[in-house]
Amino acid sequence: MKTIIATIALLTTTMIAAERTAYIGTYTKPGGSKGIYMLRLDEATGKISTPELVAETPNPSYVTLSKGSKFLYAVTESKDGDISAFAIEPGGKLRFLNKVKAKGDAPCHLNIDKTGKWLAVANYSSGSTAVFPLTSDGKLGDAIATIQHKGKSVNRRRQEGPHAHSADFSADNKYLFVSDLGTDEVQAYAFDEKTGAIQQKAQLETPKGAGPRHIALGKNGFVYVLGEMGSNVSVFKFTGQPKGELLSTTSAIPADFKGETNAAEIVLHPKGTLLFSSNRGHDSISIFRVDPATGAIKLLGQQPVGGKIPRGFDVSPDGNFLLAGGQNTDNIFSFRIDLKEGKLIPVAAPVSVGSPVCIRFVQ
Repeated sequence: MKTIIATIALLTTTMIAAERTAYIGTYTKPGGSKGIYMLRLDEATGKISTPELVAETPNPSYVTLSKGSKFLYAVTESKDGDISAFAIEPGGKLRFLNKVKAKGDAPCHLNIDKTGKWLAVANYSSGSTAVFPLTSDGKLGDAIATIQHKGKSVNRRRQEGPHAHSADFSADNKYLFVSDLGTDEVQAYAFDEKTGAIQQKAQLETPKGAGPRHIALGKNGFVYVLGEMGSNVSVFKFTGQPKGELLSTTSAIPADFKGETNAAEIVLHPKGTLLFSSNRGHDSISIFRVDPATGAIKLLGQQPVGGKIPRGFDVSPDGNFLLAGGQNTDNIFSFRIDLKEGKLIPVAAPVSVGSPVCIRFVQ
């Protein structure tokens, strides 16, 4: 009997260990999404659970988690938007802590530095960047640094002024990279992890009209910049000099595709040998082979998502699965990653959730 009980306990523990939690940011609307949702991925099969509402909050279009996943932070993407802090309760539910003004319009992206003491946000409509302190109990303090971007680029309709679109801290925590779709630049700010201060240091200039949206940071100073408007990926070598070196720019879509499409998300595989980006309009995930030593990328092809307007996606921490959302079809899809062949293989039935636009795994 003791042996049977021990075996059951072991199997139960294994089953629990095989599940991985992910949080979903959405656009909210009457009769649709109500806020932030949670799902669980079976890391053995790739099946995903029905998403569960864990916090009602307006337009949480981007979320990020603290180190150790004790806290979650979400933007409210609206004019004069907010940033909200939540504690992650046992079982995954979110408990609201506080919120602060984002110091700009339409905050759309945010990340936490490596010390866990600072949070940076990109405000799209106002084209600004702000840094906020985080308390030990997870709450947000008032902004201690705000920088207003300046400039424009070649597209008169979409690049009439600055539009900050992402904020990412470097692995060594010395820089804050902020992509600006409106100026065709990625600003590399020197970051002081003791005070939270940021100051202009360097620029990565993308091809005109690319519209840099998000970035992925590789090893050895390689920066992969996703051009939303150009549906392309530009590779830079960044060494801290005033100008990052542009190594290459590669289209993410087939040469014969004539429809309208806009890139949305870019994610580097944990092993650094594959790179993924999403295409809204072509409705696919592009797959690139990466040479970590040189930073070079090669487009391998695209995997249709199965839904319309795939915006946000994420790779599971073990590197075995990719979850992608169809914003306009209200569903999420699961794919197994074939690392050797560079392919995405559909593995489970999609699940429904209203307007999914961001997916973030608990690490």
